Amino acid sequence: MALNLLNDYALNDFLTDISFQGNPQIANQGLHGQFESVDYVVANRDTIVRGILNQYIKLRVRKYILAQENEPAFIPVKDSANLPDWAQTLLLRGEQVYQFDGAKMSDRLKNDITTVRDYLYDVATMYVDKVIKIAENTKQKPKIRYDYLKITNEYNTFEQALSAAQEWHEKLAENLAKKQKAQQILSKSLIGAEFVMNLPNNMTAYRLTTPEALDFESEYMGHCVGSGGYDENVKNGTTQIYSIRDERGEPHATFEVRNNTIQQCKGKQNKAPVAKYMPAIQEFIKSKKFELGGDTKNTRLIEQDGEYYSILHLPRNFVLRGNLDLSNMGLTELPDMSTVTILGSFTCYHNQLTSLTGAPKHVGGNFYCQNNQLTSLTGAPKQIGGNFFCHNNQLTSLTGAPENVGGAFSCDHNQLTSLMGAQKQIGGDFYCNNNQLTSLMGAPKHVGGNFYCQNNQLTSLTDAPKHVGGDFNCSHNQLTSLMGVPKKIGRDFNCNHNQLTSLIGIPKKIGGKILSDGNPLTPKNSKTNAFRQGIKNILTPTKEHSIIRFDDDHEI
Repeated sequence: MALNLLNDYALNDFLTDISFQGNPQIANQGLHGQFESVDYVVANRDTIVRGILNQYIKLRVRKYILAQENEPAFIPVKDSANLPDWAQTLLLRGEQVYQFDGAKMSDRLKNDITTVRDYLYDVATMYVDKVIKIAENTKQKPKIRYDYLKITNEYNTFEQALSAAQEWHEKLAENLAKKQKAQQILSKSLIGAEFVMNLPNNMTAYRLTTPEALDFESEYMGHCVGSGGYDENVKNGTTQIYSIRDERGEPHATFEVRNNTIQQCKGKQNKAPVAKYMPAIQEFIKSKKFELGGDTKNTRLIEQDGEYYSILHLPRNFVLRGNLDLSNMGLTELPDMSTVTILGSFTCYHNQLTSLTGAPKHVGGNFYCQNNQLTSLTGAPKQIGGNFFCHNNQLTSLTGAPENVGGAFSCDHNQLTSLMGAQKQIGGDFYCNNNQLTSLMGAPKHVGGNFYCQNNQLTSLTDAPKHVGGDFNCSHNQLTSLMGVPKKIGRDFNCNHNQLTSLIGIPKKIGGKILSDGNPLTPKNSKTNAFRQGIKNILTPTKEHSIIRFDDDHEI
C-alpha cells in the first residue's frame, strides 16, 4: 500500500539523483524523440540512456520505495500544525502521514536500488547501441523508445529487476575469477590510474581518470564502476573514483566521491571491504578529510566535530549526536559501548547476536535488534527515546528489557511464554503476537497505539491493558471469554478465530469496529449478549462472518 507522503518533491529529487548520479548538467538537459542522425545519438548516448533509465526509476523504483512502510527514510509526522488540509484530514482520521528523508534510507534498500540502477544502465546502453547499429546498417533515422525498460516484461517489477541485477553481478564475479588468473595485473592497473598516496601495510591509493581504468577496476573487483556507467561523470569532474590497491596493483576497495563526500565504498563483488584492509581505507579517508555519506558503515567510521572514530572502538563515555548502524555485519557479539550514549538511533539487526551485552547505555532514538539469535535482553539500555524492536529472535523472556520506551515495543515472533519484564506504559504500539503466550501477565497497563497479541495460545484476556489507543487484536487464540478485555479501545477490536460463544465483555468504549469471524457465535446469542450491554446496532452474524460497526469514539 502506498504511503501518504507530505514532501513528494523530495522523493522526486532523490529519484532524479539516482538516475543522473548528481550530475545536474545531464539531469536538466531536455530529451526528445526526434533523432535526425546517428551522430546525434552517439554524441548524446549517456544522456539518452539515463533518460530511459529515469523513466523506469520514476515508475517501478518509486512504487517499490513507497511500499516500504517500515523504511527509516519515511518519518511519521506527529505535529499537525502548518500541514496542508489533506494531511491534517488524514491525521485526524488516524491515518499516518510521512516525511521522506533519503539520507536516512537503510543500507539494504540503497544497495538494492544502486544494484538495479547500475544493471539497468547497462541494459539501456546495450539497447541504444543496438539502435545505433541498426540505423547505421539501414541508413535510417534512429528510433528510440524511452519507455523501453518500463515495457520489458523481465523488469515489470522492482523485484524482477533486482533478481536479474543480482544474476548479472554473479556473472561479473565469475568473470572476476577468470581475470584473477592474468599475470599482468600491475602494468594494466596503472593505465589511467593517478597516484594519490601511500597507505599502511604497503597499500596505495589511486584516482581512476579514464574509461580503461574504470573498466579494469570493474573487471577485477566484480562490480559495475566500469562499462560506461561512470565515464561521463569522471570526465567532467562531478565524480571521483578512487582505488585502494596492494603492492601488486590488486584493487581491494573502490570509492565513489562527489563534492568531497563518500557516496560508495565497495569491496569485491559489491560487498563491504575485507577487514584487514580497514587500516589503509580509514587512513585514506582521514588524510583526504572526506565527509561520510552513503556507505558510512562499509568504512566502519563515523565523523563528529572533524574527528573520525571507528564504529567498533568508540571511546569510553563518548556521546554520539547522530545514528550508529551495525546491522548486517555478521556480528556474533557487540563491541563494548556500555559507557557510550547515542543521541540518535542504534541498529544492530540482521546479525548473529545471542546477547545485547555491550550495547550503549542510553539511546535517544530507536533501538533495533531484530533478526538475530537473542535469547536474552540483558544489556539493553534502560532508557530508549524511540522504538524498541527485538522481534524475530529466540527470546523466552523479556527480562532485561528497557524500563522506558518512548515509541513502539515489538517482541513478536519469539518464543515468549510470559510478558514479565515489559514496561507498564507504552506510548506507541505493542507487538507480542506469534509467541507461545498462554496469558497476558506482565503486559503494559496502558498502550498509546495498537496492541497485537494474535497467534498465541491465550485462554484468557486477564491482565490485558486497561486502555489501548489504537487497535486491539487478540485473534487466532483459544479464548472462550472476553472477560478482561481493555475498558477503552481507540479503534478496532479483533477477536476473530477463537472459541467464543458469547460477546459478553465487549469494551465499554470503542472507536472502530468489532470483528468476530471464525467463532461459534449464532445470531441469537450474539444479539442477546449485545443487547444486555446496550448495543443496538449489531449486525446479524453468519457462520462465517460477524462484524459490529461503531462510529468513531462511540461509547456503549
